[in-house]
Amino acid sequence: MQDFLLIYQGGDPEWVDKSVEEKQAVMAKWNEWFKELEASGNLRNPGAPLEASGTVLANEGDGISTDTTMPEVKELIGGFSMIQAESIEQATELAKGVPFLKHSSTGRVHVRPVMSPPAAEG
Repeated sequence: MQDFLLIYQGGDPEWVDKSVEEKQAVMAKWNEWFKELEASGNLRNPGAPLEASGTVLANEGDGISTDTTMPEVKELIGGFSMIQAESIEQATELAKGVPFLKHSSTGRVHVRPVMSPPAAEG
């Protein structure tokens, strides 16, 4: 089994305006999905949603540049989870169950394999 990082990008721009009941209903679907992954042995870490604020660091040649305009970034990363699967194909199939995709017409889920550490020579 290999680890895969699921990165949730985009999302529901009206999330902050939803009622408590609507948010609870969506979160219940996430909990259901995590329980299914846990029962199948594929959940490594449910991860967490991320705040819309933050900073972006970039090497601008002469030094590190800091950008704090995160809320203006339309490609904002909204959260992450870690799963394990036999292959990228299986991880992708598992990721299709993410409630995020059902509640966001603009959201995307990146499925990225986590590199294994190099084998020790010996």
